[in-house]
Amino acid sequence: MKTYLITGAAQGLGRTLTEQLYELGHQMILLDKDLQRLNALSDQLQQQEFTGRLALYPLDLLGADLQNWEEFGQVIETEFGKLDGVFLNAAILPAFTPIEHFDTKQWYEVMHTNLNANFQLIQQTLPLLLKAKGDLVAISDKDCFDKPAFYGAYGVAKAGLEQLIKSLANEHCEKCLHCYIARTPAFATEARGRLFPGENPMQLPQTSEIAVELLTKMGIMDKPSTDFIEIISTP
Repeated sequence: MKTYLITGAAQGLGRTLTEQLYELGHQMILLDKDLQRLNALSDQLQQQEFTGRLALYPLDLLGADLQNWEEFGQVIETEFGKLDGVFLNAAILPAFTPIEHFDTKQWYEVMHTNLNANFQLIQQTLPLLLKAKGDLVAISDKDCFDKPAFYGAYGVAKAGLEQLIKSLANEHCEKCLHCYIARTPAFATEARGRLFPGENPMQLPQTSEIAVELLTKMGIMDKPSTDFIEIISTP
């Protein structure tokens, strides 16, 4: 049994990763701002009996301050001692807007949630990842790089996150920290449905396909998978 931390775990890809890893018998720390959805997911997975393999950590990445992050790091170290993997999945994507009209307040909110909060997560979890020679996984987005127009702060934050992972990987390659950047294609989620209400979600890859492919390419699963994700393993 290994221990994995997943951000944005209450829905979308984070939820599906949680379900897949739970089925494999692993222990998970589920971080999300939506405690109601976290509780619903926990109830679903543990409906047969309480296994003690799920720990819920409600935290709003936008609202968390330095004290919150220090407390987070202390709790994770005290309760778990090591981490075999961290999935940086949580992100917000506002409406598509040209840079010249992008709302300044929203710009800072997106950058803080999608980039600065991940910096804090990495700092707090890195000692535990190094102890376990674990995996650090950043969920990125192909479209930000293939057709970057109108992605605004979201696209800039994803580019920054990739550079952050590359820097970290090169700083710690001798300590066997395994860093992955997963550039995913557009796939069916509730959030995407709000941005593209006329799009047929059944014509897009599903979160189950993305999760299985990612975990298979990381060597956590051994299943036939699709080839939707561009995996950058660094260095």
